[in-house]
Amino acid sequence: MVRYSEMIPGEREILPFFQPIVSLQTQKVIGYETLGRQKIGNEIRSLGPFFGDTSIQYETHLRIDRILREQAIQKLSGDSSGAWLFINLKPSWIYRMFRETKTLPTLQFVEKHGIDPSRIVIEITEEEFQGQLEELTQIIEVYRRRGCTIAIDDIGSGFSNYDRIATIQPKILKMDLKILKKSAVHKGYKALLKSFSILASQIGASLLVEGVETKQDLHNALEAGARYVQGFLFSPAEPHFITEDTFEEMLKKEIKLYTEQELKKYRSLYAVQDSLNELITAEAWIVSADDADALVQGLLTRVAENVERIYICREDGRQISSNFTRTDLGAWRVDAAYRGSNWIWRPYFIPNVLQMSVQGQGNLSAVYTDLDSSRLMQTYSCPINQHHYLFLDLFV
Repeated sequence: MVRYSEMIPGEREILPFFQPIVSLQTQKVIGYETLGRQKIGNEIRSLGPFFGDTSIQYETHLRIDRILREQAIQKLSGDSSGAWLFINLKPSWIYRMFRETKTLPTLQFVEKHGIDPSRIVIEITEEEFQGQLEELTQIIEVYRRRGCTIAIDDIGSGFSNYDRIATIQPKILKMDLKILKKSAVHKGYKALLKSFSILASQIGASLLVEGVETKQDLHNALEAGARYVQGFLFSPAEPHFITEDTFEEMLKKEIKLYTEQELKKYRSLYAVQDSLNELITAEAWIVSADDADALVQGLLTRVAENVERIYICREDGRQISSNFTRTDLGAWRVDAAYRGSNWIWRPYFIPNVLQMSVQGQGNLSAVYTDLDSSRLMQTYSCPINQHHYLFLDLFV
């Protein structure tokens, strides 16, 4: 195995390659991530192992990376498509260089080659950072003020923690699909992936999923809320740019297929909701917990087989009825210990109650993982009268 510490790439051997990044919104290529390669004869090698070799001095890494950066920016200067260029920078490089020289070479290259800074995406890579995060943020702000877009790489893994995301406030969050692929094995990752989409929307950022290798990967990325995607399904890194509509037809076809599948799923869910609406057709009189339990008892033989739990709450979050839970044998177990429990701490409770109160009809929640069974579930809720609401937990 070649150790790069024994054979540092020569300047004439290194060159940038470009992996396209595609927008699911427009189905067009909107940019490229620049990746380092070494050419030895007819062989092309990734420079990933070189940059990952800790036995090589920092100055050598930085020198080679600067050459690659300028080559990539120079290549972009000859492209009139308006595509973005994603440039990977380690936090330690940015921090150390600016503290020592008060300069940012990437911005110097952009100015030298006449590039609009808005076409540059500074991608902060995953790395343990020993400096002051506040000072790093101020340095990154220099890029932002010049017009560059800021992205953070490999969210949810390694050192790309939430402190860094919250402080830097990137416009793009980049997630490797290796996390997505684990979701097929461990259901807990589904919630984690959804949290990235929610996080991105909350801070005003877009989610970019990399490592998309199959059409199923693409569907998973769509489900995770990705706006941008990249990976071998589209193209490996190549030494040249491509036309922006290269993948448009394939993407339109796959997005159409994904949409049809999702619509079919949600139509079946709302059919369940319609049948549940029919169970409560008139206002019920509830004064005591026993009244609430009696109402639930009257529903047990009429609910669908995927209803796992039923209970009644007041509008203030306090549970009035017992918990009625279906056993493995299909019978119903009554647990009065839940009487008096308060669910107001659940963030969706008040918005859902208000929505039901105003609209006068039931509501079907998004899919979530049940705390007790760890199974995927949805909750259907509907108003019983002015102050009481029926909740049915359904297995998906």
